[in-house]
Amino acid sequence: MPKDHPKQEAHKQKHPEGSARPEFFTPKMMEAEEIKTLMSWQAPARPFRKKDRSYYTTIAILAILLIMIAFLAQEFLLIGVILSFTFVAYVLAFVPPKEITYTISTQGITVGEDFYFWHFLDSFWFKEKDGSKVLYIQTMLRFPVQLMLVLREEDEEKVKKIVARFLPFHEKPYKSWMEKWSESLQKHFPLENIHH
Repeated sequence: MPKDHPKQEAHKQKHPEGSARPEFFTPKMMEAEEIKTLMSWQAPARPFRKKDRSYYTTIAILAILLIMIAFLAQEFLLIGVILSFTFVAYVLAFVPPKEITYTISTQGITVGEDFYFWHFLDSFWFKEKDGSKVLYIQTMLRFPVQLMLVLREEDEEKVKKIVARFLPFHEKPYKSWMEKWSESLQKHFPLENIHH
């Protein structure tokens, strides 16, 4: 009987009922005599900062311009995509994220209800986003490519010491070409006016 691909088995695996241990064991898991929770905390599911009116105005103007261009080019499907992205951007900026539980154990990392074995995680770094300190973890999965764990009152050094037992640490935050392009675009064409 064929077995599932390891990536499919690891991605968003829920804790199985009636099973003493998972089918797939990694070297890191084998080293541990027992599964221990090393750290657990509650924080928002994603970084969140309330946007000012200029953000929504800029998004609306950009959406209208892109829709006009798509209409003139008779790309009606593209218009639907633009409207969808605009709606998502408004929701993410306006609706605060729910609180979830983050857990780091000798077996892996749990983000909300989703569990990831250490075996499928690659490296980590810290970065500040929208006023929140965030632990980023690069994965070896097609999706999600990165895990994002929001820290609240948690000590960054304590988290670093624990995660470094399993993954290499990047002193300089890793940036994909998409992130670099996005930051460059944001720098030259900011979506909102930040008032200090």
